[in-house]
Amino acid sequence: MKSPTVHIVTLNWNGLEDTLECLESISKLTYPAVTTVVVDNGSRNQEAETIENRFPEAVLLKQSENLGFCGGCNAGIRYAMNNGADYVMLLNNDTLVPPDLLEKLFAGLNGLEKVGAVSPIILEYPETEKIWFSRARWEPERALFSLADGNEGYEDIAETTPYNSEFASGCCLLTPIQTFKTGGLLDERYFAFYDEAAWCSHIRRLGFESFVIPSAFMYHKVSKGTPALVSTYLLSRNRLLWMKENLNLAARARSFGYLAKEVTWHACNLLGLTKEHYSKQHSRALLQGYKDYFRRRFNRWNERTEAIIFPES
Repeated sequence: MKSPTVHIVTLNWNGLEDTLECLESISKLTYPAVTTVVVDNGSRNQEAETIENRFPEAVLLKQSENLGFCGGCNAGIRYAMNNGADYVMLLNNDTLVPPDLLEKLFAGLNGLEKVGAVSPIILEYPETEKIWFSRARWEPERALFSLADGNEGYEDIAETTPYNSEFASGCCLLTPIQTFKTGGLLDERYFAFYDEAAWCSHIRRLGFESFVIPSAFMYHKVSKGTPALVSTYLLSRNRLLWMKENLNLAARARSFGYLAKEVTWHACNLLGLTKEHYSKQHSRALLQGYKDYFRRRFNRWNERTEAIIFPES
C-alpha cells in the first residue's frame, strides 16, 4: 500500500544554525514519502542560499520580507496543495525530530475519527526530561493555555492512547491537506502565536478534532526562534483576539480580573512602583499588545510598535 505523501513545512528567519540542524534531523526520517519545504522569511546574510546549498533536495521558497509564522506557513501550505501532498506537517525550525516520528504519528492516527490535526509529545532540548507540550488546556483564571502538566514525565504517558487537546501545537502539527482545503489556511492577523489555537478552534466548529499522539515525541529548543520582546507583544495582543473570537462573554469574563491585574501591575512597573520582576522593556511590549488589540492593529506591527519590541535596532 502506497504511503500518504507528507510535505514538511518549516520556516527560517535569521535562524540559520537551528534551521540547518532541523533539516539534518528531517533528512534522517525513515518515512518513505516526504518532501521538505523551507520558507525563508527574508533572512539576512544570504541564509537562504546557504540552506539551498546544504540541502538541495529541499524545496526553498524565498520571501522578500518576514511574513511571520502564519504567512510563511501559508506559503508552504499553498505549495503543498498545488503539488500533490496528502498531509502537511508544520514544524518549527528550532526542533529536532527522531527518525520514526512520522511512522508513530500515522500509527496513532489509526482508529481516530474526525481528525483535524495531531501533534506528538514535545520535549524540551537539551533538557529532554522536561515536557514542553502534552495537551493544550485553556485556564481562564490565568488567561492562558497550559501546555503540559508539570508533574508528568514522558514515561508516564508514552503508552497511553491518543487523546483530545484544545489544539495541536504549531511547533509540530500534522494534518490532512483536505483539512486546509475545507477549513482554510492560518489566520494571518495573528502573524505568530495563538494562530494554531485559532485555526484548531475554527476547524472544531467544522467537525474536526485535535489530538495528541503520546507514542510519538520530538524535541524543541524552547524560546530560541523568536526574540523575547516580540513574543511578549504578540502573546499579549493575540490572546485578546483569540478570546474575543472563540469564547462567549461569560467565558471571557472569567479572565477579566486577571487581565485587569496584569495591566495594572505592568503600568506600575513602568512607573517604578513595583519590585521589578520584569524589565520595563517587557512591560512596555506587553502593554503595547493591549493597545494594538484595541486599535485593531493585527498581522505585522507598525513602526511605533517596532521601536518598542526591537529597542536596540
